[in-house]
Amino acid sequence: MAHVIKVVTDSTCDLPREWVEQWDITVIPTLLQIDGQSLLDDGVQISREEYYRRLPAMKQLPTTSACPLGLSRDLIARAKAGADHLILLTPPASLSAIYNNFRLAADEMAPGAYTLIDSGQTSMGLGWIALGAAQAARTGASLETIRQRIDSLKQRTHVYAALSTLENLRRSGRVNWLIAMAGTLLQIKPLIRLYQGDVSLVERIRTFRRATERLIQLGKAHAPLERLAVLHTNNLEDAHAVLNALSAVFPPEQVVIRNVNPVLGTHVGAKGVGIALVTQV
Repeated sequence: MAHVIKVVTDSTCDLPREWVEQWDITVIPTLLQIDGQSLLDDGVQISREEYYRRLPAMKQLPTTSACPLGLSRDLIARAKAGADHLILLTPPASLSAIYNNFRLAADEMAPGAYTLIDSGQTSMGLGWIALGAAQAARTGASLETIRQRIDSLKQRTHVYAALSTLENLRRSGRVNWLIAMAGTLLQIKPLIRLYQGDVSLVERIRTFRRATERLIQLGKAHAPLERLAVLHTNNLEDAHAVLNALSAVFPPEQVVIRNVNPVLGTHVGAKGVGIALVTQV
């Protein structure tokens, strides 16, 4: 009888729902606290479009957290009921409590029943890694082979984002307060990179248009590409501009465009645009 391996990740992966269903991936929601109200980032309790419309005017920045532990335990147990082994893939432990949440939620299972992996990525960066693992599992690949696939994807996956504002990062406390305030006053548009768990400032650019152009240059520099997603926070116009510009290095019909999950978008702000790419081997 075949050894069944399933992938579990969280909603910051931004995978389209049809892919989640097709590849039998369990997605555990994250949590938003808005004006004292707790909402799950499950695509049902709050619309992403509505959230980003409201975000710039919110006097108090929403807070974000991992899924309630009890619900995480229930969802992981359900996934395990249909599998011999689970691969739990999370955003960077250095940036999120989700890794520890998954560790605690899985602690009732036997140690050999699951593998917990820090993907070093979020949004479709995490999504591409989870998808690759699930596709390998569907072919009947061994746990070791799937882990090797994940390691390869981690090394080849990059996320870049051009932010419209530094205000959200300043208010969330995720970057140095003085640097963020200076960027706000000078109208600097930061271009940031997430790679293997490390968030770095690539460039400080004066205009958002120039930041988007630089984003496109970076995407082209990584060609040839195996996967490409264009990300945005309620900025579909610029997302399509990035898609069109990158059609020279990747088939546009194979690109997925995603309005980023609110948990991540809370920290990067509305009207941003980004890319999540995987380079070819």
